[in-house]
Amino acid sequence: MMYQVFVSILETFLVFGVGALAWRLRMIKSNDLGRLSRLTLDLFFPMLTFSTITRNFNPDNLSELWVMPLLGLTIMLLGAAAGWWLKRWMRLRTPEREGTFHHICAINNYVFLPIIILENLWGERHVALLLLMNVGSTIGFWTVGVMTLSGNGSWGGALRSILSINVAAVVAALLVCFLHIPIPEPLAYTFKYLGDVTVPFMLVIIGVALVGCFRGMLRHWHDMFYIAAVRLLAIPVVIVLLLKLLPLPVDVYQTSAVVALMPAASSSVLVAKRYGGDYEFAGQAIVMTTLLSLLTIPLLMRILV
Repeated sequence: MMYQVFVSILETFLVFGVGALAWRLRMIKSNDLGRLSRLTLDLFFPMLTFSTITRNFNPDNLSELWVMPLLGLTIMLLGAAAGWWLKRWMRLRTPEREGTFHHICAINNYVFLPIIILENLWGERHVALLLLMNVGSTIGFWTVGVMTLSGNGSWGGALRSILSINVAAVVAALLVCFLHIPIPEPLAYTFKYLGDVTVPFMLVIIGVALVGCFRGMLRHWHDMFYIAAVRLLAIPVVIVLLLKLLPLPVDVYQTSAVVALMPAASSSVLVAKRYGGDYEFAGQAIVMTTLLSLLTIPLLMRILV
């Protein structure tokens, strides 16, 4: 277990390193982050969302597997509820930092790390369940996740933020699935091809963004260790204990529990920059929680899963 987690986290940091190298060689400048994050979040990410849902969501199996998208959304709602309560104990409190703390409590790494861990431990059945779960997680990411960042302003502004092209991609994909609308093969291939680029390209951009986040990382050490304890211990333990109370099949429980144990989502730094959060705090939290998850994921899996 420790080895699989270590390798998956090492892969993440290696791609971050490519982004840092591109910045060092002046291939990408810090001023490019706004445009590149928009390219990723508003073009590639919707294609990934549409392609993933249309290829993995079968409404004919909804009577058996409807619980997976619901669990994905519920895990984020529980994290958001915890973050709303716990953010008051941060030492340095600004609207941007509170919103980012709230976002990280709600949104964790629900795709990249779980796929590697589930595939290594239990195989394709659990990965298929994860992809179905990601339908609910994706809806949660672009609604709950964005609302936590923009919720410090007006409700109108928050609602305008979540009514994005990514939510439109989710709605369009679900309509295609439920109405059995055929997708032309060239279009389906293009969406899959460009969607597959999203994660590595996003990690490279995040690597550029993280270059400026390391400075003063432990200046506010209380908040750093506080967000790590909340994201890696408090929220996962509560969620997994609640999952144990539900009459879930073993594979559904294992998949959901692994997702609940994950560190902060790597994409949080780009989303925070786009929607008015503190992207430096987000980047520092990503590094801190991802590194510490080397210890917490194996430990909690041994105890709880």
